[in-house]
Amino acid sequence: MRPIPEHLYRFRSTHALLDGHQELESQQIYFCPPDQLNDPLEGFKDIFWRGDHIVWRNLLRHYLLNLMQTVSVSAIMGQEFKPGLCAIFAHQTEEDLPQAPIREIYSTACQEFFANSAINHLINVLSSQPRAVRRDELLFYLRLIQPLAISNVLSALRQHGLPVMQTTSALDTMISNMNRQLGQIQHAFALEAEMSDDLFSSSEKLQSQLNLLHEFNNPVADNRRSLLFIFRDFPSYYVVALERLIYPEWHAACFAANPSNASMWGVYGDGHRGICLKFKTLADNNIKIPTLNLYRIYSWSGGKEGVIENYQYVPHPFQEIRYTADFPEIDFFESIATLPLSKLNSFWFAGQNGERSATASRMLREDETWRQEYWQKFAASYSTKSPEWEHEEEYRLILQSNLQRFDDPESRKLKYRFADLSGIIFGIKTTTEDKLRIMRIIERKCRNEGRQDFEFYQAHYSNRTKTIEVARLSLLEVK
Repeated sequence: MRPIPEHLYRFRSTHALLDGHQELESQQIYFCPPDQLNDPLEGFKDIFWRGDHIVWRNLLRHYLLNLMQTVSVSAIMGQEFKPGLCAIFAHQTEEDLPQAPIREIYSTACQEFFANSAINHLINVLSSQPRAVRRDELLFYLRLIQPLAISNVLSALRQHGLPVMQTTSALDTMISNMNRQLGQIQHAFALEAEMSDDLFSSSEKLQSQLNLLHEFNNPVADNRRSLLFIFRDFPSYYVVALERLIYPEWHAACFAANPSNASMWGVYGDGHRGICLKFKTLADNNIKIPTLNLYRIYSWSGGKEGVIENYQYVPHPFQEIRYTADFPEIDFFESIATLPLSKLNSFWFAGQNGERSATASRMLREDETWRQEYWQKFAASYSTKSPEWEHEEEYRLILQSNLQRFDDPESRKLKYRFADLSGIIFGIKTTTEDKLRIMRIIERKCRNEGRQDFEFYQAHYSNRTKTIEVARLSLLEVK
């Protein structure tokens, strides 16, 4: 654990600060989603699935629900279909469907699907074994049942008069193969957990290569992209979508402890042409965590004109990044916490005859130990990076809320107080023109707030230390 820093630094390009997004003028910090961060394992969670017959059956019901909605949207949108349109489905359950005819279609698809003895055998095997199922293994089973799931969904849609494609003999052959393979899955559970993980990981890598090779040799026309997604890619899309049920979405703004790191200047400081913002950190006297105040919604209230959003400067704690290959293990069925209890009780943990699953009893009764573990693992998931990034000495601010969505990039631009920006460091290659523009903006802001303590610095290469150093430009005084 590093000592609490008095200052933290944010590397930016002059394009972002000036003409591109005017971040300096508006005093804004942009929070980006995990997929825009540099580490491909950002937010990675070692999720596993283990539970009783009820939750495994309901997982497959949920899979059918998502598949049915995806097929329906694809049929309506045609070539305009995009997988992103299906993102909302992961949070839905049967009660979100209109009364008719879609609920009847879903009910028909479920009846046909669970009438297959191989599916019930799979559920029995999964629920009777103590070994955890990880994502590659779950994906293997979903790929295996996909032909039957598609056939049942299409059949249910046709029975209710909706124009969808006909099933083919090739699909029937895949269903026969599924029945044969599911009859043998008991052998996989007889393996040691590590051997089993290796087996399914190898299978997924092989499948990925075969998909790539097939598409290389058989280019897919635009009008068949949606079919390819449904028949081939939907299982992997669904497994990723399940992660959204565990934790709220989060966004990050990244800072560094060291403003002299040449690599940081090269990657985040636009090849040393950008600048580095120097922020004061306000340590909370009770928990000794550095924070930065940002202007955002902190509450809602009712009025004559409806709901009123109340804004103020809210302290956001800096999270120190831990660099390790150990990611938090998360039990999926014990962590479906982004859904209301009504959906958990009526869908995910409800049996066919009104019985209740005991798999997530701690979560449902909001056990305090469970609550602490849940939020600790959430924090670990957004503050863990691979050891290869340790040179960054990163801290980050996190933006997340259970009550507010941040889909619009504009909603993720939060204003800081100018008083908390204590200085600016110019890069080795920052142009004189950009320096002058930045100095004039700062001069105007200092005059407006009566500040005389703003500091400018210059990064330079030191022949003495053979490193980049930062020197204060003492002649540049703001008056």
